[in-house]
Amino acid sequence: MRKLLVPAIVLGLLIGAVGAAGAASSSAPGVSKDEIKVGVTYVDLDAIRSVTDISHGDYEKSYHAVIDDLNKHGGVNGRKVVPVFAKVNPIGTAPAQEACLKLTEDDHMFAVIGFFYFDAPLCYVAQHNTPILGGQITSKNLAQAKAPWTTLDSGAEVGARVVDALAKAGELKGKVGIITLANDEQGLLNDVVLPALKRNKIKGTSAILDASTTDTVAITQQAGTFLERFKADGVKTVLVVGGAPSTVISALAKTDYRPHLVGTSASTMSGAALNKATDPSVMKGAVTADIGTDFNDPSLQKCYRLVEKATGNKILETPATGQPDYQASASSACRYVALFAALAGAAGKSPTVASFGKAAQKLGSVTIPGSGTITYDPKTHTFVQPMYTYKYDPVAKLMVKDQPVS
Repeated sequence: MRKLLVPAIVLGLLIGAVGAAGAASSSAPGVSKDEIKVGVTYVDLDAIRSVTDISHGDYEKSYHAVIDDLNKHGGVNGRKVVPVFAKVNPIGTAPAQEACLKLTEDDHMFAVIGFFYFDAPLCYVAQHNTPILGGQITSKNLAQAKAPWTTLDSGAEVGARVVDALAKAGELKGKVGIITLANDEQGLLNDVVLPALKRNKIKGTSAILDASTTDTVAITQQAGTFLERFKADGVKTVLVVGGAPSTVISALAKTDYRPHLVGTSASTMSGAALNKATDPSVMKGAVTADIGTDFNDPSLQKCYRLVEKATGNKILETPATGQPDYQASASSACRYVALFAALAGAAGKSPTVASFGKAAQKLGSVTIPGSGTITYDPKTHTFVQPMYTYKYDPVAKLMVKDQPVS
């Protein structure tokens, strides 16, 4: 059976903006005197077993453990948090749309947290006025948002810090070829990465993958053409921007070209590394930088113990090859429930979409397990989080967290 390479941004997201944008409302769906309903989306890994062995453990048990503890300690302003779950097949866009319609039109959530990919957030924040916490925020999608949206996921806002870190570490030496998806060209490549490269006095040749991301044959062939040009031009370092790693790595596997591979996103690089079809020789020496969590943070460990007790699974920072990554589901639950509780609490005794939308700026900063106290940036609708370098481990076949970035 032919092995398929799952689109980069999909597997990358498996590794796991709140501001003044919230539309005014006199009442909020999902809020009663005693309860506040929150939707939780998570990736349906069982649906893609033919292309990946990734396992994250039990998302629903993880979230229940954390939310039960929150409710035990008073919930949010005295209201019990009631989760409603929707698992999402990450292949194609229909499953994400179905989950959105279920949570917004059928179940009437106050807000939705968890797993979002591609343009899935727009169903909530542009079409249904439902706040979300999660997903990768782009300037294009944020401009369409009518409901509040913020995230703990890595996005374009960290791109400049990533380039600075990689340049400082000497990972962008020699001739540099830059390759990205068309979706990442404007908001990430042109607005963030290229200016950061210029600031670090690094020149490079850019190539844009504008074939359809759903046509894996066509986009891989296009990537191959660009890589042939890079090889002929003596490019020694290929900088893969945003969601392009899986496509680029798939194309490189068909050649004998083995440049130094550098990425701007640890999640998409990790997703590509974990794919069954990935040739480890292509990943040799690969490096990136990205925001990350401190596994040993006491508040995160305390939360992990709650999840371990509920699930019976031991959470490890770096599981052995082929073993489940229970940290993925536990981290999502611990961190996003903490963020929701902080923002919903700051939204007041009678929370609305509008008051929830002002909560992050009102607070200024929040304390999140694994990140410590992080400051809100109203311009990007994200939080400034700690950053680390990540390097490819050929034994574990993973991008492993290496050093903190000052």
